[in-house]
Amino acid sequence: MANREIIGIDCGATKVIAQSATYDSKTGLVSPGEFHHEINYSDHPNWNAKFVPVHLDIQRQEYFERNIDLTEPEMDQGDVIVETIKAVISEIEGFLVQKNISISTSPHFNSPLLQGSKKRIVRNIGLCFPGIKNDCGVLIMANGPRIPNLLERIPEIDTLYNDSDCCVLGEWKSTIGKMQNCNNSVYIGGGTGIADGIILKSELIDFNKRNDVKRSWELEMPSEETIESCLSPKGMIHQYNLSQKEKVETLDQLSKNKNADIIFEKAVKAFSFLIQNRTQFFKANHAKIEKIVIGQRLGIFMANSKLISLPDSNTDIPWDYSTDRRTAALGVAWKRICS
Repeated sequence: MANREIIGIDCGATKVIAQSATYDSKTGLVSPGEFHHEINYSDHPNWNAKFVPVHLDIQRQEYFERNIDLTEPEMDQGDVIVETIKAVISEIEGFLVQKNISISTSPHFNSPLLQGSKKRIVRNIGLCFPGIKNDCGVLIMANGPRIPNLLERIPEIDTLYNDSDCCVLGEWKSTIGKMQNCNNSVYIGGGTGIADGIILKSELIDFNKRNDVKRSWELEMPSEETIESCLSPKGMIHQYNLSQKEKVETLDQLSKNKNADIIFEKAVKAFSFLIQNRTQFFKANHAKIEKIVIGQRLGIFMANSKLISLPDSNTDIPWDYSTDRRTAALGVAWKRICS
């Protein structure tokens, strides 16, 4: 396979990041390319900063009954997300036209901006998205609106990849990743939620196909709180703001407040609980964790703070922090070209 260039789009809960990548057929890795573009959903005039997702129990029930009943706030918020993705794709098209890049097109690509011009042929574009998905869209979303018809509304995209998987692949299969050459490793990415990833015996674990491992939003501690609600930056900030008059918006702001000690203590317990759970999973599968990588906003915060750290009982496991926000988009690019 010849060296190729791909565009990966990472859709999170707060922004969309697009990153070009070059695939090296000799190493099997992708490297960051020239193009990088980010758009925050909050830049859209109709973005609802106070949007509250439908309760997960209701989402699950409607999912299993195959009767998803979108609320009006969900539809409005979904419209903003779709329009933001389209804006990013427009930027990608403009970049490729400017660079006069002519490459093989996806059979599903039918952007009106590119029709009728032989020079305007867009290489494969991949997109990852959080939540539980099918071949059409997003059916369960813990931190945002469900968009069951997402692919129908964005014809430039023909497949939705899991954001957590792409976070791991970006760490594992890119030249800037922290998990290169790992056979057994754990990824914990913290932002609006927790992006869980496990590489077991050189294979990326599919949480949807296994019953012996759960995601952080499914794992409950003895307090009946989920790992995600206690360890994700959004979860910590939310817990603090519920009990305090003076609100905070970032972990850095939270760390400067003495009243937040209990929040960070709970996060440490959640971290310990998660690592114990993952250690048991590896042990049950006759393997041992070689490395733990903590990424996204949680990784950046932990790299510069001692308020959350690996428990003493697990210090024999090597760990590293990933602070590069491009990794998920690079994971999308690798998956697009290699799957």
